[in-house]
Amino acid sequence: MEQLLERRRRPSAPVRLCLLLGLLSSANANQFECDTPTCARHSNWLPAPYPNSTDICNELQIKALQSFVSVAPQLCREWAANGLGVWEDCRKSYCQALGDLSSNLSHAGTNLYYGGDECRPLVNFNQTLCETVYRDAEGFCECFCPSFGLLQVPSVGGCESKIYEFLFLGRRGFELSQKYALSGYCAGFLCEFMNKLGEPDPPYPIEGIPGKCKSLELPWRVEGCVNLVSEQPYNPEAWKTPYPEDNVMECVDKTTHEVDVRHADTMQVCNTHKFRWRCPNNVPVMCKDPYYCTGDHCCVQTVDECPSGEREASPMLALELPEWIGRFPPDMIESLRTTTSLDAYSQFLGSLGTTSRAPSFAQQISDYAWAGSAMLVVIGLTCSCLACYYMGLINTSHVRKVVLGPARLLNAYHADPVTFFASGNLPRNKKREAPLPPMRPVHEIEEERRDNEACAALEDAWDIASLKGMRHLVGRANDPDPFQAKLLRDAISIARSRGLQVRAGVADVLQKGEKWLSTLEAERELLRAVEEARPDLRWAAQVRLTEAPVVGKPWIATTMFKMAESEVRSSGWKHIEDLRAAVQVAESRDISESHMKEAQALLAALVARTHELPSDRCVLDPDGEGIKLLPKGHQRAVWPITGDTYTYEQGSSQGGDMGVDILPPKEVLGDAAVDDARPVCAEWAKSSRCKAGRDCPWRHCRPQAGDSVRECILFDV
Repeated sequence: MEQLLERRRRPSAPVRLCLLLGLLSSANANQFECDTPTCARHSNWLPAPYPNSTDICNELQIKALQSFVSVAPQLCREWAANGLGVWEDCRKSYCQALGDLSSNLSHAGTNLYYGGDECRPLVNFNQTLCETVYRDAEGFCECFCPSFGLLQVPSVGGCESKIYEFLFLGRRGFELSQKYALSGYCAGFLCEFMNKLGEPDPPYPIEGIPGKCKSLELPWRVEGCVNLVSEQPYNPEAWKTPYPEDNVMECVDKTTHEVDVRHADTMQVCNTHKFRWRCPNNVPVMCKDPYYCTGDHCCVQTVDECPSGEREASPMLALELPEWIGRFPPDMIESLRTTTSLDAYSQFLGSLGTTSRAPSFAQQISDYAWAGSAMLVVIGLTCSCLACYYMGLINTSHVRKVVLGPARLLNAYHADPVTFFASGNLPRNKKREAPLPPMRPVHEIEEERRDNEACAALEDAWDIASLKGMRHLVGRANDPDPFQAKLLRDAISIARSRGLQVRAGVADVLQKGEKWLSTLEAERELLRAVEEARPDLRWAAQVRLTEAPVVGKPWIATTMFKMAESEVRSSGWKHIEDLRAAVQVAESRDISESHMKEAQALLAALVARTHELPSDRCVLDPDGEGIKLLPKGHQRAVWPITGDTYTYEQGSSQGGDMGVDILPPKEVLGDAAVDDARPVCAEWAKSSRCKAGRDCPWRHCRPQAGDSVRECILFDV
């Protein structure tokens, strides 16, 4: 609520109207009157010839997203939840962020801009027009902002931030649409949101939808909207390019159908294929009304045949809007056309004559009005002069006494420095007589500046890292570190080297950053252990892993066979121990649930399929729950002389007491479940059904690599 109370005041409606009238006062040819034809700072922009131009463009985009996208959705939801309606500063903040981005892209205020083709559309910006006539700013703040509570996006996947970035920057140019492109998965959530806002006649109306949403022409049909938003290259007006063949219509599901424009029944074919996507080449124009032709947009030959005009892209999705380059938007052109034209009846009334009337009193004296005005001016000047003369006579004597009389001489005497200092009444100011504080040395000031820079760099690095997310930071073990990790490591290293962890607020950021880095390392180690252990599924369930070196000679009963088998299984068990250690470390971190479930399932499968668990890695559960696995680095041994058992840590020269197993804490002991080792039911694997149901002794699942398959046989008792 503090942010709600500390809001800035945006220009009121009368002020915005005055700004707009000033731009329209001398406008012509459907264009605003500005210093440049496009109403931008310069009309002829040239790319800045600097090697870091693209990096500057990217950094400025990140800064603009942080200044608006990171705070606007939350403020919009808070205002709506508290019943305050539209966030009051939404449009001003929206335009201010884009205005700062546009001005910073200009090199020292010149017509050189950073970023090449990607940032070229961003410099065509006028903040006054944005706060008055930009339809995308109006739609975002008057429609989307108070309705963000209806945008339902899962917390995982990062779709919510990608949607906001697409709505703020992704629509402002072709290159930006590729950079901030939405996947079909994320586009589905945005299109469901638009369906709630833009459907003209919903079967279940939602209360509180702003009326502005209906005029934005949002693509409210979900399937068509997903194609429109997620297809690359991005084209928000795909229907304006008709299908290249006559009498062939393309539907949203990308199927094509032959139609006959003379028979309306054949034109309904797309109603069962998620509605029309592109019209045939011989009727290329798609009309605006979504219900006019059998519940869908009409396809006609010319725009004049459309009752409500041609279908246009929504201003919330369009790559170009006329007001961005200083031209009137279509609704303003239509309103000017309506207010300046006369209908037939008004023209008829204008042609009628009027009845003559007698001249009024004002008309009769208008010829002599100038003489009366001149007389009043002369009388006023005369009275003013007389009043000034009278007041001068009264004050002359007082002025003479003060300037030339005894009072003047007495003041001069008291102001004489000799008389003043000789009197001994010199006032003293102890503060001015006190010594000045010592000047701070240059190195101390420099150290303070570097400390402030290190704190600011740490804050920026954490903000950038948090945009990446708090988990699911890597997808594979060999993926390179995200660039956010290097920024955060460097910032933390500098902050700790300068001893800034004792500052208020810095310790919290350091803790968050180190937790983020530890989560990254835990996920990477877990994925590395999973990738190393996964191939073991193919041989873990096998009884024998080695072949006889000489065919026909005894092998299985030999000591060499046992040594070879033990060596192979020891290498495989090392992968299991590494995986268990990585899982235990990951459980203490807030890592991705999908990575954790995959690793736990793989670990359970490997343990269950191991034909013989190593005796030196297993102990009895102290609570009587079967066999437990020792953690990595702990082993169990038998004293060959007495047969007593003891436990010890690898690399240590000392062990536990004879006959007493001093076990690690129970939470670090592993389970030795064997359910995954049971064979798979052959009948279930073939038809996904089993006549025995729950009585079947085998597993009902799809067989995986290394699984054995058995027929289900039941005996009647």
